Amino acid sequence: MKREVFDVTYLSIDSIQEGVGASQILPLVLGLSKNKRKVSLITFEKSAPSPTLENLIREHGVIWTPQQFGRTGAIAGFQRLNTLRKVIPESSVIHGRSDIPTAAAVFGNLDAPILWDVRSLWSDQRRQIGTSGWNALTTRAARSLEDISAKRSSAMSTLTSAVVPILEKRHHNLPTLREVIPTCVQTSKFLPSPMPTGPITCLLSGTFNNYYDLERTRRIFLNIRKSMNLRIIWARGTESPNHNLGVGEDEVITATHEQMPSIVAKSHFGIAICKSNQQVSLAAAVPTKIGEFLASGRPVIVSEGIGDFDTLFSDSNAGLVLSEKESMSTTVLRLQNLLSDPTTPDKCRELAISHFDMEKAITKYSTLYSKMIQND
Repeated sequence: MKREVFDVTYLSIDSIQEGVGASQILPLVLGLSKNKRKVSLITFEKSAPSPTLENLIREHGVIWTPQQFGRTGAIAGFQRLNTLRKVIPESSVIHGRSDIPTAAAVFGNLDAPILWDVRSLWSDQRRQIGTSGWNALTTRAARSLEDISAKRSSAMSTLTSAVVPILEKRHHNLPTLREVIPTCVQTSKFLPSPMPTGPITCLLSGTFNNYYDLERTRRIFLNIRKSMNLRIIWARGTESPNHNLGVGEDEVITATHEQMPSIVAKSHFGIAICKSNQQVSLAAAVPTKIGEFLASGRPVIVSEGIGDFDTLFSDSNAGLVLSEKESMSTTVLRLQNLLSDPTTPDKCRELAISHFDMEKAITKYSTLYSKMIQND
């Protein structure tokens, strides 16, 4: 019997039933399938998929092979790599989402070009956020996967331009075929709407791990509240291990990704403040939540050094970039000006459409796949 050959196999250790997988992976692979590509999807799931999700994927013609996620931690991550390398089907292109899937594709010894999709500086990030079992030894082992991905991939995509010089400094054999494709948002679901009435509302969206500076976030809120009636809501993901952040939130709700468009629309702005000692790994980062706010016409406050936002917000006036040296009074004044500007929602939406639109990302990946096949 002739084996099935896919146009692309998408590999991820992330679940498509949780935040990143639901917002990024699922719409991407469904979009690729709509573009007449035969897609295989392999993910690691922490719970049994619902019949609704299985039917949705099947109706789009995607062949999904979910694997059991198993334990958390560094050692378990390498076990997932071993599992993944054994189940990759024959494909014209293999798309590895981050280092473990890309290395698994390399170790699978398949005759297909491999895309290294650099979602973060993974080895640095895991240790900094305190992943269980992560230490100097496992960090070195993880960095070796980054080295393998850099040397053996046919092409590379990054979320930001800022991370490219860092990768060039680390690796002498990076793929020459490259594309910057940021974390994207379904702009057809996250739609712009007028700012809500009532007290100014800041929405904290999704999971907040050790990457985020919650103490600085708390201080920012304290100072904003000295000048305006501020309401703070945290919409936590179902996968979040925490039930409060301790930043002064007035309300905590649990929300699925499907509920987030309407929740974001009821807010005035979002915030993502990361720890300043993580500048190298921050250069690779584009938190999904930022694009969702922008697509909804809502500005975002961010700390310096997150991806390309220093430049993007400076050019677009769609958000605020806070430096460590900026006074709190200046921050509050800038926020007041941003929220009172009637053009702010349009500026946010324009930035989302130009840089973070999922449909454009699908097109970019499709074009990149074609180039990989031509060069193979």
